[in-house]
Amino acid sequence: MVYESVKAHDGTDIRVARFEPTGKPIGVVQIIHGFGEGIAHYVATAEFFAKNGFACIVHDQRGFGEMPHLSQKAKQKARGVVPGYEYFLEDIRTLHTIINVWYPTVPKILYGHSMGGNITINYLLKNGGYDKAILESPWLRLYKPLPRFAASLAGQIGRLSSNLTINAKVEIDHISRDQDIRTSRRTDGIYHMRMSLRLYAEVVKAGENAIRNADKLLLPTLLLCPGADKIVCPEAIREFSEGSGENVVFIEYPDGYHCLHADTISAEVLNAMLEFCMG
Repeated sequence: MVYESVKAHDGTDIRVARFEPTGKPIGVVQIIHGFGEGIAHYVATAEFFAKNGFACIVHDQRGFGEMPHLSQKAKQKARGVVPGYEYFLEDIRTLHTIINVWYPTVPKILYGHSMGGNITINYLLKNGGYDKAILESPWLRLYKPLPRFAASLAGQIGRLSSNLTINAKVEIDHISRDQDIRTSRRTDGIYHMRMSLRLYAEVVKAGENAIRNADKLLLPTLLLCPGADKIVCPEAIREFSEGSGENVVFIEYPDGYHCLHADTISAEVLNAMLEFCMG
């Protein structure tokens, strides 16, 4: 693993990790992580792809990840704060351009988990450049969304400032059935549940946009649904699948928890991803 620093469109430094196979890559998997996460939570997944011939690129999304350049006080203030949802999309566009320079001739696969799945869909609805997509437990709707009045209020307040935040009530025990993963998330100092009201409202809106436009996602896509998810809504993922075309391969893991790639069935899930990438 090698860390890179990439300049975003607004001059912000994007922290990027590159995982490379021993030989020439047969493809590139670009991972877009979920809410509260960062590069560190995808090391095992990225190493899996690298061992199987793929380069893997993961970046810390704005407001998330390790933020090693900030003091602890500044880090707490920056968590979950993003100027706007569109900045996520712009950062993918920036990295896509650079990945094409690093790996100009191999297939590119965009893989998003949870909030990253929401972002991946909305990016691909507006932009091309990728050969395949993997959507793991995409946040299209929450399992327990805010009441409609509270969600509307969050949107109104969020428009005033991107710095007004709430703490999401996400139970770590709902992330994975693997006790080691649960313990790690509680103690790694990276995982957090802070989100700006603006970002919450924009992600919710983007989730509905994804569902409405499922039939417009045209590239080969693997859609993975954890049937026992209590963080995002499995029914919304099924609705997206039903609205999509034959290019979307839908796999549901009835007992799976939110982080399928880090659940007790991770080997089965990762092998399904690999088979899709190589097919």
